[in-house]
Amino acid sequence: MQLLKTLIASALLSISALASAADTRFDSFYFFQPESVLQEKGVNVDSLGRYTRAVQTQIYKSLKNAKLPASSGYLVIAIRSDEEVATWLDMKPVVHEYYDNQIYEVVKNLQPPQIKKGIFVFAIKMAIDTPVHTKKSIPNPPGWDDARKKLADPGSIEHLVLSLWPE
Repeated sequence: MQLLKTLIASALLSISALASAADTRFDSFYFFQPESVLQEKGVNVDSLGRYTRAVQTQIYKSLKNAKLPASSGYLVIAIRSDEEVATWLDMKPVVHEYYDNQIYEVVKNLQPPQIKKGIFVFAIKMAIDTPVHTKKSIPNPPGWDDARKKLADPGSIEHLVLSLWPE
């Protein structure tokens, strides 16, 4: 009888652990630069597609055992021509810094597509533990508004990203 109780308790614990694991979903893309600029930068659609699928898969795997509150927004990714990568989250509510850093490390450790010159910046809609994606049409991570105010050309996404690039 004790063994049966232990098995039932273990099964219930396993089910509750699965129910509380983070379910990460991705949706549409947002490109900060027009298509003509992407062509100048040599952004290849096929390699970008492979890269974004790898990003989504690895983030899903990274967060699948995490216990996070429901959140939605954007994952912003910037890729420099030297293949360095930076990310920012624009999520509501804000994702804990530990998981923000975990996502950054996941993205940083993947081979990005080649960019001929400058910086390529895009975002992917992301939702954690909710089927509802953000209705926000343009990503604007925390700190970006303040950084824009300090720029001579606040409309330049490349200047903005360079001013915020983590060292």
